[in-house]
Amino acid sequence: MTVSIGQEKEYVVTKGGDTLYGIVSRATKFLNPSKVIFKIKILEGDKKLLDPSEIKTIRSFKGVDGDCTIKTAYDKWFVKMIIDGRIKVYQLIDGVIFFTSKDNSEIVLTDFGGFNSRKESQTRIKSLVQDNAKILKEFDTLKGTQKEILYIIEKYNNLEK
Repeated sequence: MTVSIGQEKEYVVTKGGDTLYGIVSRATKFLNPSKVIFKIKILEGDKKLLDPSEIKTIRSFKGVDGDCTIKTAYDKWFVKMIIDGRIKVYQLIDGVIFFTSKDNSEIVLTDFGGFNSRKESQTRIKSLVQDNAKILKEFDTLKGTQKEILYIIEKYNNLEK
């Protein structure tokens, strides 16, 4: 009897469909420290700077962001998935701006919470949950805080399983 233990590896999937296995790390640009960049040290030893316009997915396990999936939005920014389900919620890496995707559609800016008014935040999310009457009814009773919006999206996803 042979026992084999599989070890998960960090990887990057490019928009061209290539998968690069290696160690993913993140840094900031020297002249623009607010801009987050990712690099991968490929198993063969090569290092590659990752351009958001060329990347589909980054799967990280041990990096600064922990065990997470990172995607790109508008070919410009890296966003970290914070809720996975029928409605996916992403947060700008090192930011408070939120993005969403429903049924694996394109990731779009749907910012809520933070500096947005609660009414604006609730309006931006309402279209994502309107196909579930029970959730929509509860959603309409909420104040539209960031915490409440994340709660209702989690609840929606759990009911849609």
